[in-house]
Amino acid sequence: MKALSLSIAVLILSACSGGAPFQPYQNYLDQRDLKPPAPESFQHCHGYGCKHVSEINLSKKQWRKISHVFKPLSKNAKKERQRIAKAITLFENYAGAQAGTGDDHWGTFQKTGDFQHDCVDESINTTIYLATLEQKKLLKFHTVGAPQSRVPFGRWPHQAAVIQETETAALFVVDSWFHDNGFAPEILLLSEWRTGWNPEKHLMNNKPVEDINKD
Repeated sequence: MKALSLSIAVLILSACSGGAPFQPYQNYLDQRDLKPPAPESFQHCHGYGCKHVSEINLSKKQWRKISHVFKPLSKNAKKERQRIAKAITLFENYAGAQAGTGDDHWGTFQKTGDFQHDCVDESINTTIYLATLEQKKLLKFHTVGAPQSRVPFGRWPHQAAVIQETETAALFVVDSWFHDNGFAPEILLLSEWRTGWNPEKHLMNNKPVEDINKD
């Protein structure tokens, strides 16, 4: 039974992300019947596998706080990734308050319900957040792609949002699944993540938001 469940999960994630290493996020959202995101209004997945979709509307004040994270504009790609992590925490807090997903627990099986997220929900939501940052021209060193999946030997399949560094074409995952709602996501090379990388368990929720944007 466990092997059958794993096989089904592999097929689902394979269908979600496709085989190409970098694809436009717009095509992925179209395949999921999700509308194109806009900075002021976008959709939010929850309930595992995007079973439920809530509409999120950010105020001008909330966008000022998000935009402030990127001012002055980053001087290099590494710094921009640190700021992306900070911005995602704000998105998660704002969206969580509106959609009722503010107490989402890390992982998939820590807690279940319509207002929890699995990796599909997390990767879609993070991709949408990143897309709105791109639309607001806050990203200088990265382009947003479609979520990508991994199936490490002997482990469950997993999926995460992806950005591409424009100068080097290096691909990075932005993975919020490892932490509770409102904590900074993990950002690392896609190639390293695909080996089955996980943060140490004692660090799952030990990444203070206020430290993410420091030089």
